[in-house]
Amino acid sequence: MPDHRIFLRRLWEAFPGQVYLAGKYADTNLGLPEDNVLRIFLPDFHWLSSKTLERYPKDYGFNGNLQLPPGNKPIFGTLLDLLEDIRDQDIPTDGGGLEVFQLGDAYDLWREMAPGEKDARNAYLRIRKEPTLEKLIDRLDSLSVMHALGNHDHWLDKAVPPEMPALRVQSEWSTAGDRIILTHGHEYDTLEMGLPDDIQAAAVRLWTNLKAGKHSIGLFSKKAKNSILMVLRLRSKGLRKDFYPTVEPDGAYLIENDEDLASCEKYYDTFLDVSGFSRAPGSSNDFAHIDYLRYADEIAAAELNHPQDHSVHVIGHTHRARLLVDRIAPDRPFVTLDCGGWIGLSKVLLKGKWEAAYVPSAQIGAQSGNELRLYQLGGVG
Repeated sequence: MPDHRIFLRRLWEAFPGQVYLAGKYADTNLGLPEDNVLRIFLPDFHWLSSKTLERYPKDYGFNGNLQLPPGNKPIFGTLLDLLEDIRDQDIPTDGGGLEVFQLGDAYDLWREMAPGEKDARNAYLRIRKEPTLEKLIDRLDSLSVMHALGNHDHWLDKAVPPEMPALRVQSEWSTAGDRIILTHGHEYDTLEMGLPDDIQAAAVRLWTNLKAGKHSIGLFSKKAKNSILMVLRLRSKGLRKDFYPTVEPDGAYLIENDEDLASCEKYYDTFLDVSGFSRAPGSSNDFAHIDYLRYADEIAAAELNHPQDHSVHVIGHTHRARLLVDRIAPDRPFVTLDCGGWIGLSKVLLKGKWEAAYVPSAQIGAQSGNELRLYQLGGVG
């Protein structure tokens, strides 16, 4: 089964000139098993029927059917080609294999259900039979994908008619010997959890002028990292506690060969260490006031109370790909792997230029052994 090195080469073959690194972290202290398993994490799709999409702006919706140069290949179909090849050709002889997880909000039942519609089955079937999606969903299901329930599709386990194949659906998954936990991530969103679902669903349906979100993702230049550290140092010496550093990555980095990967790691930080940010109560709490750190403190606190010891918590929900490294103990790193989404726009660095652009989000997470990565598929054509 491919490790990260081989999987990246397969990505290069499938998406020439279109593979961007959005995060990378490797540490043997994660304690993840070297089990010859490649785990792929697919974040929010927000699938809708074409009829429902008519209510929203043209730039809103699932980016997976967009086509990429060269060859004008659809992004998600091309990714499925690759995953199917790995499943069928890279058959391990010593255990291992391919595991594929979908992190929730695959089906946007909130937006698909009509006002007054009580049964999610019809909404599910409209999406499931949508001509632009049906074959893609069939292929994804054939990979034995494991779905986490999201806030927009938390009825999914009840929405599948009994005559159709059941989906593998849970609110929470564990894998890699219980060292990795996977949820959608809305469990840590106080706004989402504080309002009844029917009220949220009704509000979402009324909000039809929704625009595609723009998200800063990717790597941190030395300049951006030093700016953060400078503010944290000044605050430790008495600067106002409610003065917060700007935490915004420079963008995902185009990698076309091993030299690009080495250069990327030389000039950029591929993850954000959040252990130095303030957890003090009130206005001093960085996690409550810096958007990029959203949910990281709540996730770490939940881990401290969890009966299993996890090293990695994988989420979606935010539509912003992030790799945040915390320290539960000096020798125990804890990673929040936010895998982003397939909706909206994300920032990528333009190769050979000191500038960035926003491109359709199409992100995946990957784990093999004690290494985690985030990729953005597709950039500027």
